[in-house]
Amino acid sequence: MGFERDDLYGGDPPQYPDGVDPHCAPVDRYTPTPTYDVDLWEEKNQLVELGGDTEYDEDTEKMLWALRHFDLRIAPECDEIDDWDALDRRTQRMYRAGVLKELVGGYRGLQEILEKGGPVAREAGFTPGDGTHYSTLSSAIGEFDADFLSEAAEYSRNAALYALTPRGRSFDRAPPHPSKPRAYYLENDEEWTVSMDQKMNEASQVVAKYMALVAPSLRFDRDRLAPNYQYSIGDIYRLLAHIAIEQCAAKNGAELLDWLSGKNTPSASTLMEYIPTPGAPGGPEVEDIEAKFIDATCSLLKRETLAPSAPIHLAYDLTTVGWYGEENRWVTGSIKDDNTTQFWHYAVLSTVSPGQNYILGATPIKERSESAEALDRMLHRVRQNADPDFGRIYMDSQLFQADVVTKCRKHGLNWMVQAPEAKMYTRLAESAPPGETDKAEGLTFTDFDASHRTFNALICPIHEEEVGQEQTTPETELTRYHDTTEKTGGADGAISKDSGPDIAPENRLDAFADDMPVPKDTPDDLDINVENGESDTHTVWITDMDVDDRDLEGLGYQYRHRWKIETAIRQLKHTFQGQCRSSNRSVRAVYFGAAQLFYNFWAALKHELPYHLGDPARFRLTGLETLHAVREADFEAGKREENILI
Repeated sequence: MGFERDDLYGGDPPQYPDGVDPHCAPVDRYTPTPTYDVDLWEEKNQLVELGGDTEYDEDTEKMLWALRHFDLRIAPECDEIDDWDALDRRTQRMYRAGVLKELVGGYRGLQEILEKGGPVAREAGFTPGDGTHYSTLSSAIGEFDADFLSEAAEYSRNAALYALTPRGRSFDRAPPHPSKPRAYYLENDEEWTVSMDQKMNEASQVVAKYMALVAPSLRFDRDRLAPNYQYSIGDIYRLLAHIAIEQCAAKNGAELLDWLSGKNTPSASTLMEYIPTPGAPGGPEVEDIEAKFIDATCSLLKRETLAPSAPIHLAYDLTTVGWYGEENRWVTGSIKDDNTTQFWHYAVLSTVSPGQNYILGATPIKERSESAEALDRMLHRVRQNADPDFGRIYMDSQLFQADVVTKCRKHGLNWMVQAPEAKMYTRLAESAPPGETDKAEGLTFTDFDASHRTFNALICPIHEEEVGQEQTTPETELTRYHDTTEKTGGADGAISKDSGPDIAPENRLDAFADDMPVPKDTPDDLDINVENGESDTHTVWITDMDVDDRDLEGLGYQYRHRWKIETAIRQLKHTFQGQCRSSNRSVRAVYFGAAQLFYNFWAALKHELPYHLGDPARFRLTGLETLHAVREADFEAGKREENILI
C-alpha cells in the first residue's frame, strides 16, 4: 500500500496519453469532479446548450465555450471582482461583453455579434433592447480594468480549446487560468513552450496549495498574544525561502524581504519566537520538530499523483555542516576542513525509487551512535502517517552497523550496503570470475546479535567503461553548488582525491568512531580462488536478501539509485537552506526541516507543473526557481482553493 491519497488536486489532474497514470495502480485512477459548479452549468445550458447535440459553426462554438469558462471559473474566483454573484445583471453582461470584445478584436465586431441576437448574445446575457451600439458598449466596458479583460479573454480562449480539441484534458477539468492544451500543439504540429513569467506564475499558484496542505503539520504552540502570531505559517516560510535565495542570515534577510515585498514579513526576532526554545516546559524537542516536517511531507504526498510508485525504495545517509561557533554537546570534532574542526551532524532519509524522489526526514544528531535511533524514529513516523509499501533501503559502508540493520529488519526493509574497506571483501572481489557476477552466503560478524549475524554478499563486475576510472555521480540538476572540485563515488564507491565534505570518508562520522563490524575469518566453504579476478574489477555489497534467486547484476545496478540521496543532501544544504548561525539545536532543526520542505516542493513541482502548463517542450524547473515561487505565492488563495482553514 502506498501513501493514501486524498482528492486534493484542485480539479486539475495530469493527463496521460492512454488515460492511465503509469505510477499508480488501477485502483488509484483519478476521477475528479468538474472544476465548476455543475448546477450552474445546467442552469446556463437551459439558455444555450453546450456539449450536446446542438451544432454551431467553429467561431461561434469557440466564443460560447470561452464565455462559459469566464462565467463559471474566472469571474467567481478572481480578485478583480469581489462578489460576482452579487453584481447586477447589467454589470455582469458588460463584463462578458468586455471579454467577448477581446475575442472578436474590437467594439464594432462586438456590436455586430450582439445585434444578431443569436446564441453568443444569449450566452453573454444580452436580449433585444439591452443596448448594443459600439459607443454604449465602449463607455460601459471602459470602466473596467483593460489588463484584466485581456488576460481573462486569453485564459477563456485557451479553455475553449479544451472543449474543441478531441484529445487531452476535457473542458470540465480545465483550471481557472489554463495554458493551451498540449493536444492542441500536437494536432497543429507546433512546439509547446512557456515563458518564464507563465511558468513562475503557475508554480506560485501550485506552491500556495502545497503550503495549505502542509501548514497544519507545522504549527507550534504559539502564544496568541506574541508578535509572531500575527503572521501566518506561510509568512514564516516565505522568509525562510528568501533567506535561502539570498544565502544570508535571518536579520539581513528579513530587512531585505520587507523592503522588496508588499507581503507580511516577520522580523528575525519574530522568526526566533516562532521556533520553540529547547528545554522549555512542555515545549517540543528536536525529535518533535523532526516529526512535524515528516508529517508535512506525508501530507504533501497525499496530494493526487505525487506519491512515488510502490514499492518505495529508500536511502539513508549522514552529513555534516561546518561550525565556527562555541563548542556544545551537539557539535562533534573531525579533521580540519575549511578552517574548522567542528561539525553539526544530520541524518537524512529519502526515497530513491525511479520517478519522484523526496526527503522523508532530516534531523540533527549528537553522535554516530544515534543513527539507528534516528532511522527508527523516521520510519515509525512515516508509517504512522501513511503506511507506505517500502521495498529496499540502500546505505554506504559507514552505516553498516548492527543496530542500524536491526532497525531495517524491524521495519520490514531489505537492506543493501556497500561493503566496508576490509580484507574479506577485497578477497571476495578478487575471487569473482572476470566479467561475471558472484555471491557469497552465510557470512558472519563478531559484533552482530545472534538473530542477525548471518548475511550474504553479492559481487558484480564494474562496467568496463568504469574500470580504472575516477567515478562520479550522474548529471544532476544542481542549481547552486559552489565546490566544483567535488567528485563522488559511482557504482564501485570510488572516491576522488578532491572529494568534498559530504562524501569524503574522513569527514564522515566513522572518522572518529571505531565500531565498524569486524568480519570473521573467511569460511572455508566459500572456496575463494584469488587467481580468478582482481579487487578493482568488482564491487561487493552486503545484504540480508536471498542471493540465490535474484538478478545480482540488476541489484548492483539499482544500488546506483543511492546516489540520489547525495544529490538531495547537497541541494538541502547549498540551495534550500539559508545561513543558520544559531547554536540553538531547535533553530537548526527548523532551518533544516524548512530546507527539506522546499526540496520536496521542488520534487513535487517537477512532476506536477508540466501538466498544468500543457507539458511544454524542454521543461525545466530549478531549485532556485522553486524558492522564488514560495516567496511570491499567495498563501491565502491557496487555502481558499484547498478549502483548508489554518
